[in-house]
Amino acid sequence: MDKPAKKAIVIKVNGKEQTYTTATNVLPQWPSDESDERHEKQNDSIQFETDSKRYKKRSPWRSFLLAIVLAVVLGTSFGLFVLTIIPTTETPSTATLQQEQKEEEPMMKPTETVFVVQGGVFQDTEAAKAYAQKIKGQHRPSVMVGKQPIYVFLGMALTKEEAKKIASLYESLGIDTYVKAWNVSVDEKENEPFMTIVSAISLLLGGQQLSNEQWNELQSYSFHDEQMKKAYEALLDFRQTNDQSQLWIAQQHLLNVLQ
Repeated sequence: MDKPAKKAIVIKVNGKEQTYTTATNVLPQWPSDESDERHEKQNDSIQFETDSKRYKKRSPWRSFLLAIVLAVVLGTSFGLFVLTIIPTTETPSTATLQQEQKEEEPMMKPTETVFVVQGGVFQDTEAAKAYAQKIKGQHRPSVMVGKQPIYVFLGMALTKEEAKKIASLYESLGIDTYVKAWNVSVDEKENEPFMTIVSAISLLLGGQQLSNEQWNELQSYSFHDEQMKKAYEALLDFRQTNDQSQLWIAQQHLLNVLQ
């Protein structure tokens, strides 16, 4: 028996006919150009998918790092820009500050301790003024010193004994007194003349006399303070007139130095 004839199958590929028979199990071959193109597209697709996966996997970290880098760069650039446009000011040195503080601080005056005759202590200014005027009305010196409390002083001497002698002169007027130490500050140039004239007035009020040497010492000083100058002038008037009231006037000017 004759074998049946093999049937041929015709397939068109890209406009070209290709014959395929059942005897051959070979599939039609695609043109090389088209095959290469499909292979390249397949490779490109695989590569794109791989890169896409890598991008998706790394993108959060890369974004975070990129944000940090940008922040550092922007911050540095802004800082340099600010330093460029804003003028810098020089910080004064410690020596300069100390010198300025010394110039601002007032010169400290030397302090001497004297003994005062205190007439009263008041919290109210008007009461203190009334008391001081009462003392002056009896031709005796008085001065208001301090603020709350306000002291009213009636005399001043170098020693406690001399101050007590001055205090005894108020007893006849019915005025109670109290003797205590008090610190007084005067200019350095006036320090020695001040102490000398305080001693001279307290001695004269206590009934003593000054020697020629003591008078000459007083005359050797140049008094610059106005109150001390007036006290010295009152002493000279006493020496010429022997008027006791001049001693109280001199004492009043010395008390004014305490204000």
